[in-house]
Amino acid sequence: MPTPSNNETHELLNLIGEDAFTRLCTVFGGTRLHISNSVRSRQRLTVIVGEDNAEKIIFNYQGVALTLPMLSSLEIKKRHQSIIKDFENGMSQRDIAMKYDLTDRQVRRIISDS
Repeated sequence: MPTPSNNETHELLNLIGEDAFTRLCTVFGGTRLHISNSVRSRQRLTVIVGEDNAEKIIFNYQGVALTLPMLSSLEIKKRHQSIIKDFENGMSQRDIAMKYDLTDRQVRRIISDS
């Protein structure tokens, strides 16, 4: 049974949207979620992400064990994207550090790793 790559996780986010993806990661983040077409699996997904999104997940990922990121990982990734965007828009590294309550060194590392 294949395990999805980071690219597949990104595809799942695009497939079901940020709100549903966040709910899914809140419940299953840091674990492997086996996608099947069983009644139990369908009901569980429907409660978490809604019927339409549950159908999309089952159609696209049936037989796959999705490894979902922990929500904190998602929040950090979003923060890093915001930091990079602020830097690209001309904000100084010092101002970015103050805005996000980070050190100048942390901001430099985030920007250089992008």
